[in-house]
Amino acid sequence: PMTTPSTTPAQRSTADKLQRVLTIVLWLGMICAMLAVVGVKMIFPHRDIPVLYPAGAYALTDQDGKPFSDAALRGKPYVCDFVFTTCGSVCPIMSSKMATLQNRMPASVSFVSFSVDPTHDTPPVLKDYAHRYGADESRWHFLTGTAEQMAAVAKKMNITAVPATKDDPIMHSDRFLLIDGDGNVRGVYDSKDEQSMQKLVDDAAFLSRSRGARG
Repeated sequence: PMTTPSTTPAQRSTADKLQRVLTIVLWLGMICAMLAVVGVKMIFPHRDIPVLYPAGAYALTDQDGKPFSDAALRGKPYVCDFVFTTCGSVCPIMSSKMATLQNRMPASVSFVSFSVDPTHDTPPVLKDYAHRYGADESRWHFLTGTAEQMAAVAKKMNITAVPATKDDPIMHSDRFLLIDGDGNVRGVYDSKDEQSMQKLVDDAAFLSRSRGARG
Protein backbone atom coordinates (compact mmCIF):
# COMPACT_ATOMS: atom_id res chain seq x y z
CA PRO A 1 0.00 0.00 0.00
CA MET A 2 1.01 3.65 -0.68
CA THR A 3 2.01 5.79 2.30
CA THR A 4 1.72 9.57 2.72
CA PRO A 5 5.04 11.13 3.58
CA SER A 6 4.96 12.81 6.98
CA THR A 7 5.61 16.53 7.23
CA THR A 8 9.01 17.64 8.32
CA PRO A 9 9.60 19.85 11.37
CA ALA A 10 10.49 22.73 9.02
CA GLN A 11 7.19 22.36 7.16
CA ARG A 12 5.23 22.24 10.38
CA SER A 13 7.01 25.34 11.62
CA THR A 14 6.19 27.19 8.39
CA ALA A 15 2.52 26.15 8.61
CA ASP A 16 2.34 27.29 12.24
CA LYS A 17 3.85 30.66 11.34
CA LEU A 18 1.42 31.07 8.45
CA GLN A 19 -1.49 30.24 10.75
CA ARG A 20 -0.32 32.80 13.29
CA VAL A 21 0.05 35.47 10.60
CA LEU A 22 -3.46 34.75 9.27
CA THR A 23 -4.87 34.93 12.80
CA ILE A 24 -3.14 38.26 13.45
CA VAL A 25 -4.39 39.67 10.12
CA LEU A 26 -7.94 38.59 10.90
CA TRP A 27 -7.79 40.17 14.37
CA LEU A 28 -6.30 43.38 12.98
CA GLY A 29 -9.05 43.50 10.38
CA MET A 30 -11.73 43.13 13.05
CA ILE A 31 -10.10 45.80 15.22
CA CYS A 32 -9.84 48.23 12.29
CA ALA A 33 -13.49 47.64 11.41
CA MET A 34 -14.57 48.33 15.00
CA LEU A 35 -12.42 51.48 15.16
CA ALA A 36 -13.91 52.67 11.88
CA VAL A 37 -17.44 52.25 13.25
CA VAL A 38 -16.54 54.09 16.44
CA GLY A 39 -14.83 56.85 14.45
CA VAL A 40 -17.81 57.38 12.19
CA LYS A 41 -20.13 57.58 15.18
CA MET A 42 -17.85 60.13 16.82
CA ILE A 43 -17.63 62.28 13.71
CA PHE A 44 -21.24 61.79 12.62
CA PRO A 45 -23.13 60.94 15.81
CA HIS A 46 -26.67 59.68 15.59
CA ARG A 47 -29.18 62.35 16.51
CA ASP A 48 -32.79 61.77 17.39
CA ILE A 49 -34.52 64.49 15.36
CA PRO A 50 -38.10 63.35 14.92
CA VAL A 51 -40.51 64.79 12.37
CA LEU A 52 -42.81 67.12 14.31
CA TYR A 53 -45.30 68.16 11.62
CA PRO A 54 -45.39 69.27 7.97
CA ALA A 55 -44.47 72.92 7.40
CA GLY A 56 -47.03 73.28 4.63
CA ALA A 57 -46.72 74.70 1.14
CA TYR A 58 -46.44 78.38 0.28
CA ALA A 59 -45.99 80.56 -2.81
CA LEU A 60 -44.82 84.06 -1.90
CA THR A 61 -42.60 86.90 -3.13
CA ASP A 62 -38.95 87.43 -2.18
CA GLN A 63 -36.91 90.58 -1.56
CA ASP A 64 -36.17 90.85 -5.30
CA GLY A 65 -39.86 90.84 -6.17
CA LYS A 66 -39.60 87.33 -7.61
CA PRO A 67 -41.91 84.39 -6.91
CA PHE A 68 -40.54 82.04 -4.29
CA SER A 69 -42.12 78.84 -3.03
CA ASP A 70 -41.26 76.05 -0.63
CA ALA A 71 -40.46 73.88 -3.65
CA ALA A 72 -37.25 75.91 -4.14
CA LEU A 73 -35.94 74.54 -0.84
CA ARG A 74 -36.77 70.86 -1.27
CA GLY A 75 -33.88 68.46 -0.78
CA LYS A 76 -32.00 70.62 1.72
CA PRO A 77 -32.68 71.87 5.25
CA TYR A 78 -33.47 75.44 6.14
CA VAL A 79 -33.99 77.60 9.20
CA CYS A 80 -36.86 80.08 9.31
CA ASP A 81 -38.26 82.80 11.52
CA PHE A 82 -41.09 85.36 11.50
CA VAL A 83 -40.16 89.03 11.81
CA PHE A 84 -41.11 92.51 10.57
CA THR A 85 -38.80 95.32 9.58
CA THR A 86 -40.16 98.07 11.85
CA CYS A 87 -40.02 95.90 14.96
CA GLY A 88 -38.00 97.55 17.71
CA SER A 89 -37.86 94.71 20.20
CA VAL A 90 -37.23 91.04 19.47
CA CYS A 91 -36.88 91.15 15.65
CA PRO A 92 -33.48 92.91 15.52
CA ILE A 93 -32.16 90.34 17.99
CA MET A 94 -33.57 87.45 15.97
CA SER A 95 -32.21 88.81 12.68
CA SER A 96 -28.78 89.38 14.23
CA LYS A 97 -28.79 85.78 15.44
CA MET A 98 -29.88 84.58 12.01
CA ALA A 99 -26.95 86.50 10.51
CA THR A 100 -24.66 84.68 12.94
CA LEU A 101 -26.23 81.32 12.11
CA GLN A 102 -25.51 81.71 8.40
CA ASN A 103 -21.82 81.90 9.27
CA ARG A 104 -21.95 78.92 11.65
CA MET A 105 -23.81 76.48 9.42
CA PRO A 106 -22.84 74.53 6.29
CA ALA A 107 -23.43 76.26 2.98
CA SER A 108 -26.13 73.70 2.16
CA VAL A 109 -28.38 75.11 4.91
CA SER A 110 -30.68 77.93 3.79
CA PHE A 111 -32.59 80.58 5.74
CA VAL A 112 -36.02 82.15 5.35
CA SER A 113 -37.48 85.16 7.15
CA PHE A 114 -41.24 85.55 6.74
CA SER A 115 -42.70 89.02 7.25
CA VAL A 116 -45.62 89.31 9.66
CA ASP A 117 -46.27 92.88 8.45
CA PRO A 118 -46.66 92.34 4.70
CA THR A 119 -48.51 95.63 4.13
CA HIS A 120 -45.39 97.56 5.05
CA ASP A 121 -42.74 94.97 4.19
CA THR A 122 -42.70 95.20 0.42
CA PRO A 123 -39.83 93.60 -1.54
CA PRO A 124 -37.75 96.85 -1.62
CA VAL A 125 -38.18 97.23 2.15
CA LEU A 126 -37.13 93.63 2.70
CA LYS A 127 -34.15 94.17 0.37
CA ASP A 128 -32.92 97.03 2.55
CA TYR A 129 -33.50 94.90 5.65
CA ALA A 130 -31.45 92.07 4.15
CA HIS A 131 -28.56 94.49 3.52
CA ARG A 132 -28.84 95.81 7.08
CA TYR A 133 -28.05 92.35 8.45
CA GLY A 134 -25.43 91.32 5.92
CA ALA A 135 -27.61 88.57 4.49
CA ASP A 136 -26.10 86.17 1.99
CA GLU A 137 -29.04 86.44 -0.37
CA SER A 138 -28.05 83.31 -2.23
CA ARG A 139 -29.23 81.35 0.82
CA TRP A 140 -31.17 83.78 3.05
CA HIS A 141 -34.57 84.67 1.61
CA PHE A 142 -36.98 87.35 2.86
CA LEU A 143 -40.58 86.61 1.94
CA THR A 144 -43.79 88.59 1.83
CA GLY A 145 -47.27 88.26 0.38
CA THR A 146 -50.81 89.21 1.26
CA ALA A 147 -51.88 89.38 4.88
CA GLU A 148 -53.94 86.24 4.31
CA GLN A 149 -50.98 84.37 2.80
CA MET A 150 -48.61 85.25 5.63
CA ALA A 151 -51.19 84.33 8.27
CA ALA A 152 -51.70 80.98 6.54
CA VAL A 153 -47.95 80.25 6.56
CA ALA A 154 -47.68 81.04 10.28
CA LYS A 155 -50.72 78.88 11.04
CA LYS A 156 -49.36 75.90 9.10
CA MET A 157 -46.08 76.17 10.97
CA ASN A 158 -47.78 76.50 14.38
CA ILE A 159 -46.29 79.95 14.86
CA THR A 160 -48.09 82.74 16.69
CA ALA A 161 -48.52 85.83 14.49
CA VAL A 162 -51.23 88.31 15.54
CA PRO A 163 -51.74 91.48 13.45
CA ALA A 164 -51.65 94.88 15.09
CA THR A 165 -54.89 96.38 16.37
CA LYS A 166 -55.82 99.91 17.37
CA ASP A 167 -54.58 99.20 20.88
CA ASP A 168 -51.90 96.53 20.48
CA PRO A 169 -48.80 96.09 18.30
CA ILE A 170 -48.02 93.04 16.17
CA MET A 171 -47.47 89.96 18.31
CA HIS A 172 -45.42 87.05 17.01
CA SER A 173 -43.26 84.13 18.12
CA ASP A 174 -39.53 84.51 18.66
CA ARG A 175 -38.84 80.85 17.80
CA PHE A 176 -36.66 79.52 15.00
CA LEU A 177 -37.81 76.46 13.07
CA LEU A 178 -35.64 73.82 11.40
CA ILE A 179 -37.27 72.32 8.31
CA ASP A 180 -35.90 69.33 6.42
CA GLY A 181 -35.65 68.60 2.71
CA ASP A 182 -39.10 67.02 2.67
CA GLY A 183 -40.74 70.14 4.08
CA ASN A 184 -41.21 68.80 7.61
CA VAL A 185 -40.55 70.77 10.79
CA ARG A 186 -37.84 68.91 12.70
CA GLY A 187 -37.22 71.32 15.55
CA VAL A 188 -38.46 74.47 17.31
CA TYR A 189 -35.78 76.54 19.07
CA ASP A 190 -35.88 79.39 21.56
CA SER A 191 -33.96 82.31 20.06
CA LYS A 192 -33.23 83.69 23.53
CA ASP A 193 -31.58 80.51 24.82
CA GLU A 194 -27.97 79.85 23.82
CA GLN A 195 -28.19 76.10 24.47
CA SER A 196 -31.22 75.94 22.19
CA MET A 197 -29.31 77.89 19.54
CA GLN A 198 -26.37 75.48 19.77
CA LYS A 199 -28.76 72.56 19.37
CA LEU A 200 -30.16 74.24 16.26
CA VAL A 201 -26.65 74.50 14.83
CA ASP A 202 -25.92 70.84 15.60
CA ASP A 203 -29.25 69.57 14.29
CA ALA A 204 -29.00 71.58 11.07
CA ALA A 205 -25.45 70.35 10.49
CA PHE A 206 -26.62 66.76 10.97
CA LEU A 207 -29.49 67.16 8.51
CA SER A 208 -27.15 68.78 5.99
CA ARG A 209 -25.02 65.60 6.04
CA SER A 210 -28.00 63.28 5.77
CA ARG A 211 -29.25 61.92 2.48
CA GLY A 212 -31.84 64.33 1.14
CA ALA A 213 -31.58 66.32 4.38
CA ARG A 214 -34.10 63.95 5.89
CA GLY A 215 -32.03 62.76 8.87
